[in-house]
Amino acid sequence: MLKTIVGRAPDFVARYGGEEFVVILPKTQKDGAKIIAERILKEVGALAIPHITSDIENYVTVSIGVVTVNTSEFDSSEQVVILADEAMYSAKKGGRNRIEISM
Repeated sequence: MLKTIVGRAPDFVARYGGEEFVVILPKTQKDGAKIIAERILKEVGALAIPHITSDIENYVTVSIGVVTVNTSEFDSSEQVVILADEAMYSAKKGGRNRIEISM
């Protein structure tokens, strides 16, 4: 589903952890990344996947951290991942099932 939403040839979708995914959108500005994140949020909600082990939600939701950077500003790709991870946890802390944009 993520690959279908993202769609462009240079874009990249991968599982990053157990329940975490990474979407890399080269040459995409903040507004474009926000549009993609909003589509992901909407499409996951539309799937209405039951979340029977959750005490918080009846259905699977997503918390999305968006970071737009010029990678030449960083010494390593790990720094970009840390920023995205912080944005994602901010989205979770802010109420879940939402998008948090950093930078």
